[in-house]
This record gives sequence, structure tokens and C-alpha cells, in this order.
Amino acid sequence: MRVCSSSWVTASRCEYKPHSASFVWPYDPCMLLACPRGGHLMLPFALKAVWFVLSFTGIIACWIVLTIFSRAIGSTWGPMLYSIFATILQGMFCLGMIYEMDPYQMPETFCIAQTFIIYYAAYSLTGVCAAFTFATAGSVLWPCSTVTSATSALAWHPRYLLPIVVFPLACFAIAVPILLELDAIQPSDDLHCDVSNPVWGRFLGYAGLSNFLSIPCFFLSAAAAFRVFHMHLDQQRTGIFKHAINQSHSHSHLQSSNDGTTSTPHFTAPISPPGPLFTASSDADPETDTGQLRTEQRERTHRDLPRLITDNEGLSGSQSHVFTSPVSASPLSSPHVSKRHSVAMEKGPNDVEALSPRLATGTMFSPSATGRSRRSSTRHMKTSLAPAVWRLILFQMAFFSIQLLAALSTIIDVAKHHSTPTPFGTQHVALVLVGWGPSVVFGHLPAVRRRLMFWRRSE
Repeated sequence: MRVCSSSWVTASRCEYKPHSASFVWPYDPCMLLACPRGGHLMLPFALKAVWFVLSFTGIIACWIVLTIFSRAIGSTWGPMLYSIFATILQGMFCLGMIYEMDPYQMPETFCIAQTFIIYYAAYSLTGVCAAFTFATAGSVLWPCSTVTSATSALAWHPRYLLPIVVFPLACFAIAVPILLELDAIQPSDDLHCDVSNPVWGRFLGYAGLSNFLSIPCFFLSAAAAFRVFHMHLDQQRTGIFKHAINQSHSHSHLQSSNDGTTSTPHFTAPISPPGPLFTASSDADPETDTGQLRTEQRERTHRDLPRLITDNEGLSGSQSHVFTSPVSASPLSSPHVSKRHSVAMEKGPNDVEALSPRLATGTMFSPSATGRSRRSSTRHMKTSLAPAVWRLILFQMAFFSIQLLAALSTIIDVAKHHSTPTPFGTQHVALVLVGWGPSVVFGHLPAVRRRLMFWRRSE
């Protein structure tokens, strides 16, 4: 029995018992098992066990956090697709524990299947994040008049089939015949089966083809993050002006009450047939009910209007404020709706997503009803989209950075002309981050954090 020249390698390391008699690798398993990379020992089983636990728990954490997050933003297709493909990716990796995560013990069929399924899941995850990048970046960089809420901005569109379905299938169709023709999937010192001969064959998987979509989407997400950051700065600069306008409205309201006269802001509603402002029941006094409703509506309007001014544009021009209601023919909404909206506005943008999707949509502010500019549409987007979109953009940039991290070891191996890939590389770190990334990024959102801390809700 052969042993390595190094004294610290024992003969027992050369024991090799293939699980399949028909499965014969073209390499000498004894030499590769005992002396990979010039005398270095194989990866310890303890490291493999730790990576198995991290990957398995990452699947669970990914599903929990993204399920809560999808309910908070009112859009499920992106988080659920990400969870599904992350489960396929990490689940296939975890199945290697059946063979102690030793590629030399894995049957050839399993090894080939594990490699290609991991590659396809990586393509699909890139496509899902790219589709979400198009949705979020579009709502920030090119806001249209119809995007007024997180639900509408992140709604499913058939064009997302291109990155989610077409792109992975195209990459898969390119990689499979080439890698099979080269017989590139060979056993090596690794945590799972992968392309190892030639090493550059990994560029047809997560280390190469995925980056054709990851790199442009990374810069698109960076541009959207830059825009959101500047919008946040504009909102902070106008904070002092909001406070001054709030005091001005309060003073005007008190003065009008003392004079016995009322002054109401200008309301604009879509063109609709004339009708009564309010509908009272037959046994109620119409004049009394109408007067009370108008008084309550006027007080809420004075309290809420300053919060609608979110940048310098709201401070210029006419002093009147336009408040549109595309839902009803009446220019004044019902007290119930106004009360719910007032609560959502007073909680601030950081807590809006903690409410139901209907409260976070901001349907009472429809720029399409008055044909406002794109900048006006951006102001409304900031109130209802800012927290969720900001986290999504950060997650997208992090994911595309993880894609580049996964390719780093392969790039180094090819640049240094290594005959075998690095046993433990950056792709293994990226694998764990795929599962735990959503928890790190979205777990800090108030809506997600409150649901995760279920023991506090019971107190």
C-alpha cells in the first residue's frame, strides 16, 4: 500500500472502497486521496459537518424570513422563487452527506447530477435577483405615474420570465454538452462534486455564465441605491420646513376657529357625476352628520398635509395642496379610511411595511389622477416604498457580490495554472451566504423583526 512521502500521512488514508463497481474514475484514487496537491491532507470531516449544518439551517432561516418579508411587502413571487432555488442549491449540497461529502465515495451518476443541479440553481437564483433588480431599480430610476406602492412596483410581470426561465435554460444548454464532452466532472478534494478537469470548466457554471447577468445588475442596483440615498438626504433637509409648515397650519386653524370661519385646502378629485358628499341614513340628521364629518376631515387634513410634503418641490409654487381620491366620486374620503391612513402616516416610513399591504399601498395618493410629473411620483414612492426597496437593493447588491465571490477561487486557480481546484475556496463561503443572506438583510426590518420575536407578542 502506497503512502505519501510526508511522514504525517498514514497508510490508512489510502483505503478506498468505491460504492459502485461500474464506477471507475480515470485517476488513481489512492494517490489523489493520500497526496492531493503535493502532500496536503484532505479536508477534515469536521469542516464538512459544520458546512452541512450551516447550509441546512440556512434553508430554514431563508424560508422563515422571506415568507414574513413577502407578506410585509405584499409581493410573494420573488421571495418564494428565491427560497425554492436556494433550497434546491443547498439541499443538493447537503445530500452529499450521504457519502460523507467525499466526492471520491460518490457514484458517478450522483456526482454529475449534483454538479448540474447546483449549476442550474445558481443560474436561477441569479435570474430571480435580476428580475427583482429590474422591478426595484425601475421604480426608483424611472418612476411612472402608476407606481404608487410596494405592491404595484413589485408586482409580477411576464417580462420577468426572461431572466428567471430563459436565462437559466440557455446557460444550462451551453454548459451540459461542453462539460460532458470534456468529461470535466472528476473527483477532487472538495465538499461536493464539481468540474475539476479542466479547472476553467467552472466558468460555465456559477463562476462564469451567471456573472453575465450579475455584473450589469450589480451596477444597476448601485445606481438605484445612489438615487434612494439622495432621496433620503432630500427628505432630511426638508424636515425643518415640514415642522414650520405644520406650525403654520396649526396657527391658521386656531385663527379661523376664533373668527368663526373655516379655510380648507384645495381638493381635487377625478371627474365624476355630481352627487352628495356624504350619504346619511334615513334616521340621522344630514346636516349634523355632515358638519361633524367635515370638522373631523378638516382636522385630519391639517394634521396630515405637512407629512405629504417630502422634498423641496412641495414647498414651491402655490400654497394650496392637492389631495386626490381616485377611489370614490366624493372628494373627501370616509372617516374610517382617513383614520387608518392617518395612523399609517404617523408611524413613519420605517414602520409602514409593518402594517397590512393595503395600508402600505398609499392608494389615496394617485399621481395618475392628476397627471403629475415623474418627480411627484417619486415623492409618493418614497413614503410607501423606501424601507422595503432600500433593503431589496442592498440584498441585490449583496447577492451579486456573492456571485463574484464564488468565482474568485476559480479565477485564481486558472490564473496560477493549478492542475486541480482549491479544496476549500470562496465558492463554499458564498454557498452559506446564499441561505443566510436574507436573514442578515431583511431580519432587521421592523415588520420582520416583530414577527420573528413571537415571544414578545405573547407578553
